[in-house]
Amino acid sequence: MNKADILKFSNADNVAKKFLLTSAFYLILVTLFGIIMSINLVKPEWIPDLFNFVAMRALHLQTIIFGWLSMALMGAIYYIVPRIVDRDLFSKPLGNLHYWLMHVGIALVAVTILAGKIDGREYLEPVWWVDVAIAVVWVIFAANVFMTVFKGNIPHFSPALNFILLSVLYLGLNFVWANFIPWKGVYDNLAIWTFAHNEVNGWFMFGLQGIFYFMIPKMTGTENEKPPYPEVLSKVHFWAVAIFIPPSVLHHLLYQDAPVNTFWKLMGEWTSVGMLIPTFIWFYIITVSIRNSKKPLGVPGKFVVATMVFYVMNCIQGSSQSIRFINDFVHGSQWVVGHAHLALLGFISFGVFAFTYWMVQTYWGECYDEKLANVHYWLVMIGFLGMFIPLTIAGLVEGAMAGENFYTIREAIRPYLIVRGVSGAIVTLAAIVFSMNMWKVIKVAKTREIGSHVTRSA
Repeated sequence: MNKADILKFSNADNVAKKFLLTSAFYLILVTLFGIIMSINLVKPEWIPDLFNFVAMRALHLQTIIFGWLSMALMGAIYYIVPRIVDRDLFSKPLGNLHYWLMHVGIALVAVTILAGKIDGREYLEPVWWVDVAIAVVWVIFAANVFMTVFKGNIPHFSPALNFILLSVLYLGLNFVWANFIPWKGVYDNLAIWTFAHNEVNGWFMFGLQGIFYFMIPKMTGTENEKPPYPEVLSKVHFWAVAIFIPPSVLHHLLYQDAPVNTFWKLMGEWTSVGMLIPTFIWFYIITVSIRNSKKPLGVPGKFVVATMVFYVMNCIQGSSQSIRFINDFVHGSQWVVGHAHLALLGFISFGVFAFTYWMVQTYWGECYDEKLANVHYWLVMIGFLGMFIPLTIAGLVEGAMAGENFYTIREAIRPYLIVRGVSGAIVTLAAIVFSMNMWKVIKVAKTREIGSHVTRSA
């Protein structure tokens, strides 16, 4: 970051760093809620009624969605979009209002859920008036981002901007679609799964892919190559995900009793398999860039490589379990829980760690503890694999024991659930280590201007 950038994007940077640095502390809450849930599954008598499994699951999911991942992605978007269109953020006051309203909204969600005030719809637990508040916050965020773009210089070709803007639209429109249209019956079920599926693919995945399209050339020193990515491939990637994502939602209603006709089940099945096309295009684009890197990649590079591996694993697993005979075997089992963690922890969160460490370097230089960052990497890797592998095995055991007594099945998978709980504790430790490193950065940020590592040497 040079002196001109520091001055030119001061509003964007002021807002972005707040989101980026405080998101880490929501990650600790996410993992703590997860540990309480895992204890509830094997020793429910140890947990007070206030922290029952239903409440903790809702809090775990909502804090992932709005606290940890959304805060981090929004911070990165506030940093990146102005630089793509070569214009500072449209409104610093709106950005700061957005930041504080996010904390208020997350607190309201937590208080209402713990008070037992929920909507009764999976993934959409917050009550209607909280939903309205969330929608208003999205309008503030989207208005700031899109006005920045409209008043800036839109480049002829920018896959980063295309994916980021699509992700912002998906975030809000998906939320409105699921919460404010009075769906009934199977349509309500489809709306619920549309939200759950597109929050991951439409908001988290599109957003992360846009961020990587911006970050990877700069991280690898290939940003001066024109263009840094094959233009045709990146366009195919964009339109393939835009086309395949919406109908692939139907793969959540493939189970035998789902009141959906065969045509729509086939549509959900094969568009999900079709998602492998953009999967391998993006994997190829990013891994070739990494291979051709002209700079040492450091800790961010480790997380990027892990992200890409877990992304492919996630998409192969998701596509395969969208084939109906496989879906019949694993539906409703711990396999699905493992798949969710592969997506949100293995793929998306590792990607968030990558761009957080990279952006911190960009802002303030090597001000985080690299040894601590490597400890974080190995802890979260061990903890994640220690959750994903046992959950996947437990799901296969459940599928093989289909039709047997519930308690017999539960005893059979109990050892895997215990390992999952212990591994979850390791992930919590990793989150604490990560937050400790971000706290070091915050202390530096309070005493050092953005980009001061550049200005001192300029």
